[in-house]
Amino acid sequence: MGIQKADPAARRQALLLIVFATATGALLFAAFEHYREPFREWLLSEPAETASRAKLALYISAFVLCVPLVAFAVYLWLLGARVLRAQRFPPPGSRVIRDTPVVEGHGATTRGQLIQILAVCLGVGAVLLWLFFVWLARTIGHQ
Repeated sequence: MGIQKADPAARRQALLLIVFATATGALLFAAFEHYREPFREWLLSEPAETASRAKLALYISAFVLCVPLVAFAVYLWLLGARVLRAQRFPPPGSRVIRDTPVVEGHGATTRGQLIQILAVCLGVGAVLLWLFFVWLARTIGHQ
């Protein structure tokens, strides 16, 4: 068992990803606050259209919330598969952001399986969240 050295470029990329995700989240919150009243006015401006507009807003919200979960679940599933195939964690060719002990054999297999279990849990959670939003939209449509 050895140590896989940290890749400074991977560390910079991870930091940039965190900064980008944080900025995107902050912008989404700011946009929501800024457009909350115009959105509310649009939603309620035509009473005959309120239900269909609310359903549309729910579907868009579900999409925005579920797609990143599904994408991360796919990434984790593929990572777990690479670990299981190589029976090594981190798998060969992976870049790490800090010095990481290399685990081989049964320990790596266990980690690969746990990563895939996490992927399945995220995927199931995303599907359940989507189904909740669909149920909520249909409930609004029947009111």
